Amino acid sequence: MKITHVEATILRQETIDTSRADGGQDTLLVQIEADSGLVGFGEVDSSPEVAKAFIDAPASHSINNGLRNLLLGHEVNDLNETWERLYRGSIYAGRRGAGIHALSGIDMALWDLQGKSLGVPVGSLLGPKIHDEIKAYASV
Repeated sequence: MKITHVEATILRQETIDTSRADGGQDTLLVQIEADSGLVGFGEVDSSPEVAKAFIDAPASHSINNGLRNLLLGHEVNDLNETWERLYRGSIYAGRRGAGIHALSGIDMALWDLQGKSLGVPVGSLLGPKIHDEIKAYASV
């Protein structure tokens, strides 16, 4: 499948309480569209503006690219190879922190896209089912 569109959209509550460590107040939604018309979704629970800049940045040189630039027109056959392509193509600015966070949002969207293209849940692509149930977890 060939990538035709990559969009990063900041979602933010009207009022942010900066005294709380609450990633639900803002996030970055990542959408990746393939030539098939399917769209995969991911999200980045980091500083949305910084992660968006990492995705949207234009190419500077061979190892300093924005993730969108590395994906557009790319034929995704192997998600591991694509991850390496993104990591190596942006390594100058993104080995850690917000760069890896942005890459993880792209990775989630690519796995979602892959599952949709094959008509299977993403979990089945990652390995065999281990549990039938898990306890819910939440923190405040």
